[in-house]
Amino acid sequence: MKLAKIALAGTVALGLVPAVTGTAAAQPVKSRTLTDNRLYGAGPLPDTTCRERRVKKGDARSAKLYLNEMLRCLTRTWGTELRRANLKPSPVKLTYATEVPAKYCGDKWRKGDWDGFYCETSRTILIVLSKDLLQEPGDLYLLNLLATNYGEHVQNVTRIYRAWLDLDHRSKAELTEQTRRYSLQSSCFAGASLRSVWKSFRRPREDWDDLLFYLRGWAGTYSGSRKSLTYWANEGFKTGDPASCNTWTAPSSKVA
Repeated sequence: MKLAKIALAGTVALGLVPAVTGTAAAQPVKSRTLTDNRLYGAGPLPDTTCRERRVKKGDARSAKLYLNEMLRCLTRTWGTELRRANLKPSPVKLTYATEVPAKYCGDKWRKGDWDGFYCETSRTILIVLSKDLLQEPGDLYLLNLLATNYGEHVQNVTRIYRAWLDLDHRSKAELTEQTRRYSLQSSCFAGASLRSVWKSFRRPREDWDDLLFYLRGWAGTYSGSRKSLTYWANEGFKTGDPASCNTWTAPSSKVA
């Protein structure tokens, strides 16, 4: 499994964070779109039967077939969930590259930064099927990579993304914490996504535990500590419920 970082909310990872405004934000976060989103009342994600295709080592074609199938499963799962919340589902496009592009979503992409990137404006996920990524394709990394980026799509269509950008903050530290709340929520949504298809995979629980171990490699200032990353991903997986992914009301210690 490759310990590569995902793109953090697209614009954040490329430096396009909200500007400091000088207006101090009240604590805790007050935006009801973030703290009391309609999505949180929809209940656990429905169980979805999903076929896991075999991904051959070094074979981009088999990886694409696998990810295309996983996208169909996530679309069914989240489409039902969004409709339950009286929210309108929106399709997401999935595209691939075999090498890091010079630019994506309007900005430069530095080599080695990420394996996947969600573009909010075009609602497109780009997965870079590099040689390194395809060295160990038989684990859950590819699915979790897609599910985490899909989690950002959910944040986009539920207006969580826009509400996060609109938050005021009184310091760089506060902005950084808000960014971690955003990123950790997408990791939690990914855990819930995996829970929704887990029964059909017939995998042992140990496979999820192994993935949690490797997720620690995504830790960083804006993505959260190892402890926070594994906590929120596991919260999503344990419950399968987006309500458990409400990072916006969590104490600072949980989003460190």
